[in-house]
Amino acid sequence: MNEIDKFRKQIDNIDEKILDLLNMRGEIVKKIGLYKKNNNIEIYQPARENEVIDKLKSLTKVLKPNNIESIWKEIMGACKVLEGSIFKVGYLGPQGSFTYQAALDFFPKAGTDFIPCKSIVEIFENIEKDTLEFGVVPIENSLQGTVRETLDLLIEKNLIIYGEIEIRIVLNLISLTNSNLSKIKTIYSHPQAFAQARMWLKTNVPTAKLINIDSTSEAVKKVKDSNDVTFGAIGTEFACKLHDLSILSSNIEDNPSNFTRFLIISKRKNEIRGERIKTSIVYVVKHVPGALYSVLKPFSDANINLTKIESRPRRRGKWEYIFLMDFEGDKDTPEIQEVIEHMTHNVIWFKILGTYPY
Repeated sequence: MNEIDKFRKQIDNIDEKILDLLNMRGEIVKKIGLYKKNNNIEIYQPARENEVIDKLKSLTKVLKPNNIESIWKEIMGACKVLEGSIFKVGYLGPQGSFTYQAALDFFPKAGTDFIPCKSIVEIFENIEKDTLEFGVVPIENSLQGTVRETLDLLIEKNLIIYGEIEIRIVLNLISLTNSNLSKIKTIYSHPQAFAQARMWLKTNVPTAKLINIDSTSEAVKKVKDSNDVTFGAIGTEFACKLHDLSILSSNIEDNPSNFTRFLIISKRKNEIRGERIKTSIVYVVKHVPGALYSVLKPFSDANINLTKIESRPRRRGKWEYIFLMDFEGDKDTPEIQEVIEHMTHNVIWFKILGTYPY
């Protein structure tokens, strides 16, 4: 037996031990799943999973921390299947969209059915009909602001914010071949992607026709299906690889500090509590002087940090405005309940959208 065969034999032995340990882990996970079911405990607990992964990342000596994270997410996802947990998660598709990337980052690949949807409203409606358990929808971009459609649907529908995730937005100009920019005559993408790459487009492809489409991933797919070398799309690197296309130019976003915040929505409440808890609410203040001040003052008096507040026209009333507000804290604690009780004296309508870790 030569030297390399000896090493391979050692690896084979280690792999068998790893498999034995994974099977042992699986047996314990099945017991945990039964306990959770009997005691009505939420199966999916990302805070606990993140705690385990962070600990393992700090202990690794050879493998890189990001590799440890990827490996253990798959292990945990496979174990969720043993717990009897397979999630149906809707995202704004098709595959390769930023929403799909956010879904992959939040949920494990194993144990999750990722289902593409054509629109944000379709995601909400499918959760209402119990076709989906969770949905991933964009709520805010650091440059373009709030996604109004998502906010309107949160107000109108009886769904709950289960969680959130933030991802860095990297835009690429994609085409059939790695040709010259001058050959691109038509570019497809989502309106927000065009807005976020406005200066780059004006400088590098000033004569190209820009055509809006429902998502960046759909734009990339359209270029693939067109078989036209004069077509381009602004989209993700993942979508480019998925369709075996070429990136003509990467990082074309005008501002590198470009992040989008995505919400995880569901019918189910998130019962998981961690160190950082956020509550989201919407409300309409009374039409009297100082009403908004009277709503905000109890939060200040209780030293509760507001992480977001904005207003938008209410679609049901003329010159009425809805305020969306995020604040740090758990809506079920006595302190927050007391503040909300004070707040309600100065509003004509309000709705708690959810309390969740962030």
